[in-house]
This record gives sequence, C-alpha cells and structure tokens, in this order.
Amino acid sequence: MKSLPVKIIYLLLCLGISSEIWGQSLVDDANLASGGSSEGNTFQETIKIISNSKKIFILTNNNQLLGPGDFISLALENKLAARAVVGKSHQGQVGIKILKIYSMAQWTKLRRNSEVQIIRGDDSGFGKKAEPKTEENKVARIKSEEDLYTGDVVDDASGLIEESKNRHIKPDNLISIAGAYFDANEIPSRGGKMRSVMFGASWAYQFTDNYFLEGVYGRALLDNYPADSAQTLVNHLVARIKYNFKGPAYTFLMPYIGFQSFTVSSPDAGKGTSASQNEEELATINDLKKTGPVFGVTLMRRLVPGWFIKTDLGSDVVNLGFSIEF
Repeated sequence: MKSLPVKIIYLLLCLGISSEIWGQSLVDDANLASGGSSEGNTFQETIKIISNSKKIFILTNNNQLLGPGDFISLALENKLAARAVVGKSHQGQVGIKILKIYSMAQWTKLRRNSEVQIIRGDDSGFGKKAEPKTEENKVARIKSEEDLYTGDVVDDASGLIEESKNRHIKPDNLISIAGAYFDANEIPSRGGKMRSVMFGASWAYQFTDNYFLEGVYGRALLDNYPADSAQTLVNHLVARIKYNFKGPAYTFLMPYIGFQSFTVSSPDAGKGTSASQNEEELATINDLKKTGPVFGVTLMRRLVPGWFIKTDLGSDVVNLGFSIEF
C-alpha cells in the first residue's frame, strides 16, 4: 500500500508530459499547415456543395484528416486550382473558404459531386513556392468561424476575383421573395375591409459600392370583391434606390426612396343589377389604383453565407421574406 502514492505521482507525471506533447493550439495547427511542414499530405475528397459566389465549399472528410484551421490546396489532374482554409468540421464534412485562385483553367473545372485532390499544408511539392511569412499573410489568416461570413481573408493577388473592400455585401445581386397582407376597403353599402395575402419578388442590383437599384413586383388576388362571385387582381410595382449600412451581428440597414404603381383588374366590377351598387363597385376599384413616391427601410440579417432574412418597413409595403446574394 505504501507504493500507491508513488504510482499516483508517476501517473500524474505521465499525464503532464503527454499534455505538453499533445496540447497544441488551433493557432499552432494553422501555422504548421500554412508552411511549417516540408511537404503536405495528399488525398482525395468529394465536393458536396459550392456556394453561389464560389468562395465557400463543403467537402467530405472521409479521410478524417481535415480540421478547423487547416490550410489546404485543391488540385485536379495534379495541377493546383486554389488555396483554402478549413473553417468548420461537422458530421463527416468540412466547410472551407477559398483564399487564392492558382489557375483559372483548373478553377472552372470544379463541380459538385466531383472528386478533388487535397494537399494539406505545404503545397510546394506541386510546383508552387511556399508563401513568405509577411505581415500581410498574417492578417489574411482565418481566426474564427465568423471569418467565413466576411471577405477579409481572401487573398487574390492574381486579380481573378474582382471585389471592392468597401462593400458591406460583396456580390452585385440580391433576389428576394416575401409575403405581406393587402387590405382593401369594401364598397360603402357593405362596409368593412377585405384582407388578402400579397406575394412579392424583388431583384436589387448593386451598381456602385453599397448603392442598390431594386425592382419589386407584388400580386394579391381578392375573392368575392367588390361583390359576391367577383375576383379582383392587384398588381404592385415599385422602383427603389437604396443605400446599405452595416449593423451589428451580421445585420444590414437599407433606407430607400422610390416610386410605386398599383394596377387593378376586376372584370366583374360594375355589372350588378343595381345602378347605385355598380357605381360603388367601380369607385372602390378606382380607389385601389394609385401611384406615387414611397420611402422606407429594409432590414436584413445574414443567416448563412449567401442567405438573409429580410423585412421591408415602408409606406409602400410591410412584409417578411428571404434574400439570396449572387
């Protein structure tokens, strides 16, 4: 029994030594992968998803060799295509962000569900010189999963990716779908209001840094309006100009001004048996037809790279929907 304390001390010493050996931080792993080893490991993985911007890829991790912070290169036919960094590993797959394009010819061949060569760490064995350790390269390294949502770590000395660092949303285009309530006054003899759902779609184009031109189309169908067994179709067109401000927690604020127009189609309006009711129906339909200036604000929050939840709060519409950048 006297030897028990000695065994415990010996065990603690072993654990302490092993922690010194294996307690390598994520930063150490990243530095090793980015040039600390003389040659990297090469193996095959499959591309599962490519984002619209082609900056974010989801790959299989069947070899279990990839982890957050690993710097890797993608190659086809033993020719380098791009340099990337692993941002996240989850359920046998990894998310990577492209840092540099080596060859546009190889880059354009990358496709979903195709196998690609992975070079983990130093890729000089493929004929590329290891990048010198400069202050610029230190800034370009990914520091956390949040960097997958920004363009700050992209290094494109070749000029193949044309992006402005002043843009809060990098791509030129945003397409959106949304839903809103549309209210219409009933004819005076019936009283009250008719409510329907208006579905809408929009396309916004970033013509210069953070300035967007947007076209919006909305459609609402009113049943039994302005009379029983009648239908009224309302089309809503809006043109807007917006400016994008960046907010906290992946949010964006876009004040806008613009011009709207409502067009209305109601073939059965004014065809009843009563002259007074017919007059009321036609007047009610004409009240829905309006044009004029609008103003408001669009609020957006990024959900995942490329996807946003959005709401428009304006004099033209109050809605809720989703947006995709490309």
